[in-house]
Amino acid sequence: MKKEHGITILILLTIWQVLSMSVHNDILIPYPLDVLMDFLHLLTTKIFYMSIFSTIYRVFIGFLISFMVALVLSIIANRFKFFRNLFEPIQILTKSIPNISYIIITLVWLGSEKSVSIICFFILFPIFYNNFIFSMDSEPQDLKDVERIYPESFIELTRVKTLPMLYPTILSSSKMAFGLGFKVGVMAEILGQVKVGIGKQLYLARINLDTTSLFAWTIVIICICFIIDYLFNQFINRKSNGG
Repeated sequence: MKKEHGITILILLTIWQVLSMSVHNDILIPYPLDVLMDFLHLLTTKIFYMSIFSTIYRVFIGFLISFMVALVLSIIANRFKFFRNLFEPIQILTKSIPNISYIIITLVWLGSEKSVSIICFFILFPIFYNNFIFSMDSEPQDLKDVERIYPESFIELTRVKTLPMLYPTILSSSKMAFGLGFKVGVMAEILGQVKVGIGKQLYLARINLDTTSLFAWTIVIICICFIIDYLFNQFINRKSNGG
């Protein structure tokens, strides 16, 4: 962590402490120390780990399906103009529908437990597909000319040229998509009232007016997003350095 980051966090904590002392109402703004103690207590409970595993599992399923479908469709669309034109209305439609509409409609159709992964798929698919298409469209013209002179089969061309070319885009898109998918997944869990998950714990904290627990679980979400971002950055840096 950079020194400036530590200063920013210290300033935010100071503002939080001042506000909580001014309001002096833990339902509105709990004290930072109380939230920290509640967070440490969560680490000793079974439901903490069950909730994190359940949420990450649901998000990962939606993430993986959206990634695979977008990768296959984008490669086909880049290779065959007919399929690209065929997929274009779907691409525009998935980009235009608000996220909350995906969540509500999917909850109505599938119920709470099955909907989180499907919601993540609908929201993450356009990110992957658009990024993959943009990356392939940015291919230098001289490489396209060489491809016309020395044609290869579609499968061989995908293996030796398209996938290596997409590799940096795959890493950067995955980093952005998984973080977004995690937050969307938690929101879907709250609205769907799943049996186990981070969203369920946030929902219980809200209806019980337990703002301290609400803040503690929010810190959990921030920590998980930070860890995900850190792991992706480490992996990207290792690959960029030839590791």
